[in-house]
Amino acid sequence: MSQVDREALEAAILAIAGNGDLLDRFKTDPTAVGAELGLTPEWSDAINRGDRDRLRSAGLNDGLTILVSRWFKDDLGDSASSGRFLVDTESPLPQADVPSRLVFAGGCSHVPDLLARPEIDPADAVERLRNGYRRLADRLAGANPDVIIVTVDCHFQSFKSGAFVVGTGARHQGSMSFFKRSDLNLLLKGDVALAGTIARAMRAGGLEVEEDESVDLDHGLIVPLRLVLPRPSLPVIPIITQPARTFSPFGARAFGNLLRGVIEASGKRVAILATGGLSHWLDPGKFGTVDIEFDSYILEMLKAGRGLDLANLEPYPFLEHGQYEFLNWLIMLAVVGPGVRGEVFAYEPMKASGGGWAVVNMALPTQVSAHA
Repeated sequence: MSQVDREALEAAILAIAGNGDLLDRFKTDPTAVGAELGLTPEWSDAINRGDRDRLRSAGLNDGLTILVSRWFKDDLGDSASSGRFLVDTESPLPQADVPSRLVFAGGCSHVPDLLARPEIDPADAVERLRNGYRRLADRLAGANPDVIIVTVDCHFQSFKSGAFVVGTGARHQGSMSFFKRSDLNLLLKGDVALAGTIARAMRAGGLEVEEDESVDLDHGLIVPLRLVLPRPSLPVIPIITQPARTFSPFGARAFGNLLRGVIEASGKRVAILATGGLSHWLDPGKFGTVDIEFDSYILEMLKAGRGLDLANLEPYPFLEHGQYEFLNWLIMLAVVGPGVRGEVFAYEPMKASGGGWAVVNMALPTQVSAHA
């Protein structure tokens, strides 16, 4: 389908909804009236048919798509919609706009059993997943970053607020003693100056953040960083989301958008790694469920270069499909910006360890010179 951005679609739909005469004319001749509003014939047809699935794929929220279906088409039963999530592979991708100081971006799961007791999952699946981490580690090492920002969700830590948390200390440490593996430990060097700049930038941008001078590490950071951290001396800044208290895809994207400016002005070669998920439930009676269909949708969106469009989904689809950890990925995707394709190095649905585990590298179009 020809490219029309989400804002243009929203503006056209609201214009039609607010003018009865315009709506009547649109129903009579959707192509001509749509052209008046800046719509292509394809998008005019999608609106005229009340195709909620297609409109949702463009990032329109469900409030707008139900307006089209129920009010424009008088489809009180929403019968034209299957509720499927569609990947737009036809519209041209927007031009990539990656911060010049960003040298690496990727995402991976932080499943504790991968290190604590890998024998509970099929050996061949574990090996494929571990190979994905090895490939990601190679990409990260090759990018030669000065600092790595890692997004992770709260597990066992106790914070004062429900806000994003920035690890601002000179060091962070912890172990996986919760999983009876205190030998799986990690000591990280922080970056006090850059972390402080991040916290101040978020507040200046209107976001609530909490600072933690010594993040108590758990599997969320220990597992991925023991597998991909290029060297122990590489400074790490933890960014912790709290989805159990505050779940906002919009907020995660807003955090990532502000982080872009900090990275650009840092003067450092910056890497960002998202951790967690994909589908994963801790709910009683649901642990071990894997939503392969929705996981596949996310991976296809990443491969199509439309990962950031996922931030347009409301909280409900994410939570319904076990994606409460995906806020971590949305921060990373907002930093990268639209139009960058993901390379899926591994995806393994593992019932015993409880989720759909993935490793993804974002294929950045430009790299900062290794000697900059």
